Amino acid sequence: MIHIKVIIFIFTILCFNLSCQLNENTITNEEARLLCDKIELMYNNADIKIAKEILDSAYVLYSPLFPSELRSIEAFTYNIKSNARSFPDFHLSIDSFFVKDDIIYSYWTQTGTNTGPLGRMPTTGKSIEISGFAISRVRDGKIYEEHKYWNVLEFYEQLGFKIFPPESKDEG
Repeated sequence: MIHIKVIIFIFTILCFNLSCQLNENTITNEEARLLCDKIELMYNNADIKIAKEILDSAYVLYSPLFPSELRSIEAFTYNIKSNARSFPDFHLSIDSFFVKDDIIYSYWTQTGTNTGPLGRMPTTGKSIEISGFAISRVRDGKIYEEHKYWNVLEFYEQLGFKIFPPESKDEG
């Protein structure tokens, strides 16, 4: 009987200790609001200095626009500069967010007009308005990992691109 009480006591202490460790790296709503404000400034002004201020040196971005993750602040800043060339009037607005432990969950809208090169695709002159969701993990006040979710097909359709099914090969 004593062994069970000892095991329960040890288990309780371990659980308490783990819960304290998990909450060590939490951020407040105020800290998250400051980060969100800086994210908006970074995108809206293509401000590389802000990127270096708010992104961890081991930063990783997962986005449906890229075939694999972007790893490093340098890869991300290249993307921001490219975005600013493609959409000089680009505007990002973080519409709402909430915080849980070390994660900022945010809902955002981005707008812009494509008046510059878009990779290997032609400039369209068309405007976009896309909404999406981001999960940003924060450590020591910096974002070290982000997962962005948005409809890339809608993005290309707003730009005027069409997707056609592959030609069928009738073997009749």
